[in-house]
Amino acid sequence: MRDSGFDLTGCRAIVTGASSGIGAAVASRLAGAGATVVAVSRSGGVPSSSESIKPLVADLSDSEQTDSLVQRAVAVLGGLDVLVNNAGRGDSLPMVDMNREYFDGYMDLNLWAPLRLCQKAHQYLSASANPSVIMMGSVDAERPSPGSVVYGATKAALGAATVALSKEWMGEGIRVNQVNPGLIDTPLTSEIVDSLNTSEEHINIAGRAGLPDEVAGLVHYLVAPVGRFANGTSFRVDGGALALGPFDRWQR
Repeated sequence: MRDSGFDLTGCRAIVTGASSGIGAAVASRLAGAGATVVAVSRSGGVPSSSESIKPLVADLSDSEQTDSLVQRAVAVLGGLDVLVNNAGRGDSLPMVDMNREYFDGYMDLNLWAPLRLCQKAHQYLSASANPSVIMMGSVDAERPSPGSVVYGATKAALGAATVALSKEWMGEGIRVNQVNPGLIDTPLTSEIVDSLNTSEEHINIAGRAGLPDEVAGLVHYLVAPVGRFANGTSFRVDGGALALGPFDRWQR
């Protein structure tokens, strides 16, 4: 028997970037709680064989595919209650090597695409009894790493958009929150995680990389009935990485 506060029976959700990593974990977590989830990815891969997860192929770096995504998903779901904007890119590049094409590509996928999806989803979310939007940010929104000038800027901008949208849409009851993960063990970060596992230095208070399902658990809380009081806020899930200061480093 599901806890009623976390029960998502009847919930209709879109999760972008859902073929692996955090997006796959979020799609599986929401489906496991009773939601029907359209799992969006470029490959069309789905995180599990659950009948509650419906694959949808879309490349959000393509503006036409971004524009049509919500309508295509709603045609499958019959409505919309939750939008999880997880898709994005996270490569790094020194500022001196950056060009306009790189900058624009980053902005299109990490900032414009999630905002455009919000815009397209608004009419459906406003008809929902418990509408919620999740922006997937990063701790780089607060403390960017070298080489992440544009990445950090896009995630910080999403944080600002989260606050603004929560105010714009409060009359319709649409909640908007951001989740800022630290280093999470996914296929995209495997090399970094492997190198840190052999290091003697703690990267956070937890002493390890996070797991995708640990991020998905926070998303589940935020979109579930139990999380209805959370709105317009960025939630950090980083194992205490940003809590560590320069004099707090210790050896294992």
